[in-house]
Amino acid sequence: MNSVKTFDTKLGALSISILVLSGVVLIFSFLAPSIFVQPTRTGIDFSKTGQIGDTIGGLMNPFIAIAGVLLTFLAFFIQFRANKLQQSSFREELNEQKIQFRKSQFENQFYEMLRLHKENVNDLQISIRKLIRLSMSEKEPLEEIIKGRKTFDYFIKELELCYYIAKKSFKESDYKVWLNEAYGIIYHGLNNELITKHEYFKILSDIQQAHERNNYSTLSTIVRSKFPTNDDFDLQYPIFKGYSSLLGHYYRHLFQTVKFVVSQDEELVTYENKRKYLRILRAQLSNQEQAMLFYNWFSNFGRQWENNTNRFFTDYRMIHNIYPQLIIPDLHIEEIFDFNGNFRKESGRVKDPLFEYQDWEKSASG
Repeated sequence: MNSVKTFDTKLGALSISILVLSGVVLIFSFLAPSIFVQPTRTGIDFSKTGQIGDTIGGLMNPFIAIAGVLLTFLAFFIQFRANKLQQSSFREELNEQKIQFRKSQFENQFYEMLRLHKENVNDLQISIRKLIRLSMSEKEPLEEIIKGRKTFDYFIKELELCYYIAKKSFKESDYKVWLNEAYGIIYHGLNNELITKHEYFKILSDIQQAHERNNYSTLSTIVRSKFPTNDDFDLQYPIFKGYSSLLGHYYRHLFQTVKFVVSQDEELVTYENKRKYLRILRAQLSNQEQAMLFYNWFSNFGRQWENNTNRFFTDYRMIHNIYPQLIIPDLHIEEIFDFNGNFRKESGRVKDPLFEYQDWEKSASG
């Protein structure tokens, strides 16, 4: 809001003192002739010192002059104060204009970054091969392009498959190790150098080769032996090829957008307003996108999202909409994040939980 500078029209103690003194001197100037022309005990009679007019003028003029000097000083003093107030008002108005200009610059850049984020999402795409049965013995391949945020459904399914295979393949009983290996495949892909390093990569290679030969019966057998659900697992697209060319750019820009908002001086953009802008950004992220963002961080690939320096998940709630049923069951959100921890909250809000589902649970239990 713009503040309007008002001038203080009340006279200060100094100004009042000068006015009173000037008035006293002026009144005294009128009394001076009658006072000074009275005979004194010394026998001096001012009435005989000259013509009465000269006496009155000579007696009154000095006091009138003194009063005039005092009033002139007062006029200059009041003008000086008015100039100082005007300068102060001008500086405040100029500072307010600078602040509004900086806010406008921030908003313009934020919405431009938001536009680029939407373009990055629209650029995501994968090609799915489906076999359409023409007869009992003949099938025809059909290619379907999946674009935008729908691709994250496939990214998550592929990552979950890699995770469960890692869980059965590695001796370490550490879900962070399993997730790191799984996310590594999603991000970098599978190559010949990896295949010889561990049984985990050999299993992934067998799945990949069965997929490339369109041997879906073998593929389904391998997948069902590793994946802990009876759901149909759609792998009819190039798997384990790596999505670094897609996700790398996507996450870098998303990170820079969040960092840009968070790093603003809070005298320019308050914490509450930062949350407002980031809420607009988060509204562009589907639940699956937020789940993949969580995996990106927890796998240590995107460790900068939440650490001692950046608290984008806790203080700024960038994965606010994930819930336990959305992510791998081994990963317990309430153990990874301290719900009662020392994270920032918006002033004036009765509830400001880390995750949306916390309110669901309270409502259900209530």
